Amino acid sequence: MIKKYLQKIQNFLKSSDFLKSVLVTFGIVVPVLIGIQLDLLPYFLSISIGMFLTSSSDVPGSRKHKSIGILIASVIAVLATIIIAATASNLYLLIPIMALLIFGISYISVYGFRASLISFAGLLAIVLSFANQQIGSEIFINAMFIGIGGLWSFLLSFLFHPFLQKRQINNELTECLQLTAQYIRIRGRLSITIQNEEELKNELFDLQVKINASHESLRELLLSERQNSGFSNYKRKQLLIFIELIDILELSMANPANYEKINALFKNQLPLINPFIDLVFELSNRLEQMAEAMHKSRKLKHRDDLGPMFEKCRDNIQAYVNEVKLPKAREGALLLHNLLDYEENQLQKIQSIERIFHDFENQNDVGLKSKEGKQFITQQDYDLNILKENFSFKSPIFKHSVRLTIAMLLGFGIGTYFSLQNTYWILLTIVVIMRPGYTLTKERSKHRLYGTFIGAAIAGVIVLITQNSYVYAVLSIFSLTLALSFIQKNYRTSSIFVTTSIVFIYALINPDAFEVIQYRIVDTIIGASIAFTAGSLLWPAWESYSINTTIIQALRANQKYLAEINRYYHQSDGLTEYKLARKDAFLEMGNLNAAFQRMSQEPKSHQDNLGKINEIVGLNHTILTAMAALGTYILNHKHESVSEDFEVIIKTVDTNLRQALQSLLKKAKTENVAKEKLEEAYQHLEEKFENLVAIRTKELEKEESKPIDPDFRKSLQATRLITDQLKWLVTISGNLKKVVGALDK
Repeated sequence: MIKKYLQKIQNFLKSSDFLKSVLVTFGIVVPVLIGIQLDLLPYFLSISIGMFLTSSSDVPGSRKHKSIGILIASVIAVLATIIIAATASNLYLLIPIMALLIFGISYISVYGFRASLISFAGLLAIVLSFANQQIGSEIFINAMFIGIGGLWSFLLSFLFHPFLQKRQINNELTECLQLTAQYIRIRGRLSITIQNEEELKNELFDLQVKINASHESLRELLLSERQNSGFSNYKRKQLLIFIELIDILELSMANPANYEKINALFKNQLPLINPFIDLVFELSNRLEQMAEAMHKSRKLKHRDDLGPMFEKCRDNIQAYVNEVKLPKAREGALLLHNLLDYEENQLQKIQSIERIFHDFENQNDVGLKSKEGKQFITQQDYDLNILKENFSFKSPIFKHSVRLTIAMLLGFGIGTYFSLQNTYWILLTIVVIMRPGYTLTKERSKHRLYGTFIGAAIAGVIVLITQNSYVYAVLSIFSLTLALSFIQKNYRTSSIFVTTSIVFIYALINPDAFEVIQYRIVDTIIGASIAFTAGSLLWPAWESYSINTTIIQALRANQKYLAEINRYYHQSDGLTEYKLARKDAFLEMGNLNAAFQRMSQEPKSHQDNLGKINEIVGLNHTILTAMAALGTYILNHKHESVSEDFEVIIKTVDTNLRQALQSLLKKAKTENVAKEKLEEAYQHLEEKFENLVAIRTKELEKEESKPIDPDFRKSLQATRLITDQLKWLVTISGNLKKVVGALDK
């Protein structure tokens, strides 16, 4: 147990979040120390504030994007500080100016994640302007030093970018390896578990959201800077690993084994299929071992010990055929052969990553040309028209900006009316808690309160034990570092250390630290109450209002993915377009999963059609796995011609998806494919399989123990697999169409 916790601490200390927080803390503390030495603390404290404000916009990405983000955040912080300080003496002027500033700065979040962090820096600047108000020329001098702090932040970010970027990529790849390993393991558990199947599926959906986020982050980190600078050998290896991980995920989703059939056929013969499941778990373990080797920067042990496990699986298939006898054993044997082929394909992908670890892979081909790589990065559009398009209550960001403005004005009014000592703490609480969505605002309110109470208790005990200013100084720096480390991953823990840091800083200035704790708790309760109430009552962004749009986007992505599978089947080229469509389908599936999770945490009165949407999420995941299985098969097998039967079935699936979309968009329905044509296509596919079975049956009539030709067995497997997948796609897409169509009934 102790070893496990020590390992967690070691992992945390090596994380990019911790390293970045150390750098930011250094950037904040150094100006303070210099100011103390020169007896110019107020000015150098402004530099630290500028550093703190702009550091929030320093998120992973290319050096260019990070630099521009920091500089824009610095400019906004300086202007906001000047405007608030200049109008603070006139309440009638301050209120409207403050309202316009809060709305305008928060509204720029329409430009995406990085813009939202720049917006956060501007809002913090407004809040901190009330902490130490100046008059006259002091306003501009203070703002100038805040601007210098922004440049200091820019310099540190620029200098340490390569080191932090390398650590960030390494950590993201490690996490991606671990998440993919978990995904494979849960897929394996689903094949042998019936009791908690729903729980495992929900866990699988959660993992998909996390994996999508990890993939998006890695695309940004690995591909963005490649456009301007070449690839080092180290980064080339990282990109190769990432490409293999995407393929491994697709293979995991495309696992051709029909677990329902496996459970039905082998429910009384678990020892027969246990070696196959053990093999899945072993493949998962291999990925976890790679993740550990990458995280600890150590060499991966070369292993080639899975041969006996594969042999055991083959022996079990033969034993099953010998026991049950053909033709009754044929369907089960083909299922197990398909499962074994999937595991062999996964092993090949995992061994490719192992070769990259061992430098056996040819590093001259990274798998993506520079122009192709750029297409895989989610590009943010900064067109000014976006501001105009979102300027209505239909936009979640517009509603959030109005809501935040009202909440902050209310908090400021309460603090001013009751002459509270630190009104800006109320405003600070509102800024850090309020988010566009109800669920996240509720969670952050709860975590902020818990963190404040726990942090206040910890700080109070330490203040009681010692009154040493050096201890307070060290603990304030230590707390600040930890607060910044956890701010993205664990907001409650971050809130604990924010509170302890503030208490220790005030304890250095004011001997009565318990007065600070008291005000901190009261102001946090007021701020959190305002934030939560505003999020619940002022145009709340309930997921039920937007879930249909999310479903539409997922259906469109599925349609496009299916179209690319069909196109590749005809032309066998344009792999980049296929992979882009696959990426979009995976991302939209993750977005739908995340939206449903948020919806399930909202008040029951706003959970419209929760059961149906849960069913849609499951069906969407299932149809995507079926398409991935079909796509993987087509990618790995050459075809001389495309049968008309295939076309009829694909058109049927596309029609089902199209009609589901038309139900949500309130449009006229596309005409169905003739039922007779579909039945005829099914019949032709089954006849093809039966013809192959007849050939094999004749061989066995002549020689009962004649081994099946490997190529012929592959043909049997492929025919059965492609028939089952196509039928499954029609069934699932039909079910999806029905459930989507029933949403508004």
